[in-house]
Amino acid sequence: MPKNDSLKKEWLKNKAIYTDESLLIKGWQVMQYWEDNYMKDLAEIATSKGGKVLELGFGLGISAGYIQKSKKIETHTIIEAHPEVIKRAFDMFNTQLTSGKMQLMQGFWENVSPLLKDNSFDGILFDTSPLNQETVFFHYFPFFKEAYRLLKKDGVFTYFSDEPTEISPEHMKLLIKAGFTK
Repeated sequence: MPKNDSLKKEWLKNKAIYTDESLLIKGWQVMQYWEDNYMKDLAEIATSKGGKVLELGFGLGISAGYIQKSKKIETHTIIEAHPEVIKRAFDMFNTQLTSGKMQLMQGFWENVSPLLKDNSFDGILFDTSPLNQETVFFHYFPFFKEAYRLLKKDGVFTYFSDEPTEISPEHMKLLIKAGFTK
């Protein structure tokens, strides 16, 4: 079994623990409430074109709440792997899910996003959790090419980055290699 598959299975077996400060899985801080303003900014960017928005990673549902508040969006699709986090999403957004404004797809993005059509989203917000310490600073890089495929021509892609102030030249090269020009 490839190392990544065993990491994924182990991740899914661990309990999602919600505290007053954060969501923990496998002892890892998946998301923290202090990220609220940052998630609001990412959600505003992802919804800036309106239309259909794809969100990868639900976490505490902070960005999902801001995306749902946008008057511009038609639909909001979320890909989330962890079953307990999916349950929490259903508890938090039952009305939106029932109405069809929000859709949840369970699984890791690597397995689920290939099922989505090319050029089908106006905005994408990527904020999944790295599965281990070794992938903290680059776990989002493999999604760049997929984001480019899924976005409409004038779509917008935003994501949580651990780079402190600006995108590094290496990081920028990966975005350009994926097809992004701005």
